[in-house]
Amino acid sequence: MASNESTPSSPSGKHRITLITKLGYGFGNFIGGGALSISSAWLLFFYTTFCNLPVWQGTLIFTIGTYLDVIENPLMGYITDNFNNTRTGRKFGRRRFFILLTVPLMFWYPLLWQTGKSFAYYLITYLIYEWFYTMFNVPFKTLPVEMTKDYTERSQLTGFMSVFGKVAGFVTSALPGVFFVLLGKNNPRSYQMAVLTYAAVMALAALCVYLVTWELPVSEVKSEHVNGFWDGFKKIFVDIISTMRNKSFRWHIGMYAFGFGGEWLFAATNTYFFIFVLAQTNVFVSEINSINNILQLISTFFIMWVFAKYGKASKPYMLALTTVIVSMIAWCCVWFAGATSMTWLIFAISIVYGLGTGAVYYIPWANYSYMADVDEAITNRRREGIYSGAMTMMGKIMRATIMLILGFVLTETGFVKGRATQPLSAQWGIVLILLVGVCGLELLGIWSSKHMHVNRDTLKILNDETKRRHEGGRPEDVDPKTKAVVEDLTGFKYGQCYGNNNVGYHEKTDHAKRVSTTH
Repeated sequence: MASNESTPSSPSGKHRITLITKLGYGFGNFIGGGALSISSAWLLFFYTTFCNLPVWQGTLIFTIGTYLDVIENPLMGYITDNFNNTRTGRKFGRRRFFILLTVPLMFWYPLLWQTGKSFAYYLITYLIYEWFYTMFNVPFKTLPVEMTKDYTERSQLTGFMSVFGKVAGFVTSALPGVFFVLLGKNNPRSYQMAVLTYAAVMALAALCVYLVTWELPVSEVKSEHVNGFWDGFKKIFVDIISTMRNKSFRWHIGMYAFGFGGEWLFAATNTYFFIFVLAQTNVFVSEINSINNILQLISTFFIMWVFAKYGKASKPYMLALTTVIVSMIAWCCVWFAGATSMTWLIFAISIVYGLGTGAVYYIPWANYSYMADVDEAITNRRREGIYSGAMTMMGKIMRATIMLILGFVLTETGFVKGRATQPLSAQWGIVLILLVGVCGLELLGIWSSKHMHVNRDTLKILNDETKRRHEGGRPEDVDPKTKAVVEDLTGFKYGQCYGNNNVGYHEKTDHAKRVSTTH
């Protein structure tokens, strides 16, 4: 049940999830959803159009930065999981301290959008910004798990995060269009003023998150100590790799990486597709992206209602991914039919796409907040930071691979930097990216979603069993239905759950602390 105004809903019993909490937390996705949206839509185009970078160098910047995040994300998860061991962490929060630190750092973002610089400059500025983004994003995504145990409240927090991501997407789509009108669509200053304005919005968003959120009290967080740097480094990657032994998390990653992957690939390609294949202007791209984000916002509210009412994600997610596939095919058919002048048809397809894809962004992050609960049934530990780092890391691997393939395809099919039109071979390359790349990834997302069994009913059974075991319940007293659910969600035999396994990094004395040895 969701909390009311008089009932504390945090695990510590000291805080309530209010409307202000939801709005302030959701506003934080102006950093994730907004910056990602504007970078995906325009940064590569900016590099190849105004910075004289060939497309392979532009995509290489994204690829290097994103692959480095494979290390940075779990490192950040480990740091925030253990930052309570420091005086600063105990004073400002092991997660929230880093969120506060990023408030002024958001103004680094406009430095990425300078002209006349070298490849090294663009690479270094991008890598530094990616670290600042990771410093915010990893602790930000873990907070709902610490702020409340309630299924509905967690869904509402992630729902508001998703909604604000759509609002941010609309703002970042419309903002360049405003400056295109004021300063000219072929003027790099239009992009620079847009991102400078947005940097101020991101700084405000980070501050709001810090002010309205909370964490578990220090007394309720189990500290895990390691002997030296190398043991700490080993612990990070042992724990990250161990998350893939969680059956539900494996299918969850499939939903997230493939579903989001298709969306990311389209976001990185759509500017090129609309301008060079469908022969539209960058003003048109700004308008159509704005419309998409408004429609996705509407569909996100709807899917939040469905998720809260029925507590199930698989079928709505599969329907949303199917809508993406249909939209890709329809847009490409406009080109095949030579109907690129029919802008009303392109907009009509955009309406279908926008209304159908809110669930693609909402459901994986709504489901993520329950993965640590499944992990607790496996390891008898709370590893929210590790799971946030692992999920973000998997997403980064997918994004990096997508950008690498995108750069390769565009280069090999004859894309020419700085040209207002592209050869037919390059147009075919862009079309095949949509039909083979985007549609193929979404099909894999549908396949993964069919195997996801975490829902409101099964999660309640699992959490009730975890509570029973923590309160001294004996393993042999588990009822058959509960046992079956625990085994199905975890992928482990019941006797191997609750710490009776070698999943994750263990201190030498850790075995003595497991549930099985105390009951």
